[in-house]
Amino acid sequence: MSLRVLIADDEAPARRKLARLLETHPDVEIVAQASSGLDAVDLVAMTQPAVVFLDVHMPDLDGLGVAEALARSERPPWIVFVTAHDRYAVKAFEVNALDYLLKPYDRERFERALDRARQSAGRASEPTGLAEALARARNDAGYARRFLVASAGRASFVPIREIVRFEADGNDVVVNARRGSYSLRATLESIEARVDPAQFARIHRSHLVNIDEIAEIHPWFHGDYKLRLNDGTELPWSRRYASKRPDLLK
Repeated sequence: MSLRVLIADDEAPARRKLARLLETHPDVEIVAQASSGLDAVDLVAMTQPAVVFLDVHMPDLDGLGVAEALARSERPPWIVFVTAHDRYAVKAFEVNALDYLLKPYDRERFERALDRARQSAGRASEPTGLAEALARARNDAGYARRFLVASAGRASFVPIREIVRFEADGNDVVVNARRGSYSLRATLESIEARVDPAQFARIHRSHLVNIDEIAEIHPWFHGDYKLRLNDGTELPWSRRYASKRPDLLK
């Protein structure tokens, strides 16, 4: 079985270098390459790689933010951070990354990281506590404070505090706010990467809710829960996602 790898780096030469090194290994399959943080989140959701070689400094969402979003996903990949700064190497291990590559790295250092990836690929990544550690490591200023939406041919901003929930709808995301609903061309994974986990929780592969809008939590079947929001909406909370947010059940 091949090792499915995704490369995420905003610099084309850096992506090409990693690709060249990976392509010398017949057991490695490069499933996608991303040039921005949000693209990385979307492409991971679409391609389901086992390992992501992830640059720390990228536009729109930094590597720590990407890692945080992936840690909260249904099947998080293993992460090898790639960085030009020593201080991020320390952070990488603080958040339990599989490994890190300090630029400029040589083939020998790359091979060690790849070997670790091979050894870990047969077991699932363990996200417990990782998302919370990443949230502490990131700069909270990176979280979205509003979203630009379009309605009736006009564009306007919806403050994050007015959004009740996000819902996946095919290739779009429906933003359900107090003043109405709007469609965004995005994935729920990329939206989740932009919002503060202290304010929003992923409760299902199709639902991301504002924690302050949760009115009641009821046990359901087989470890699942049912949520009732302040507006009366009832949503399923799967045990897979509930296990990632034990803080909401305290």
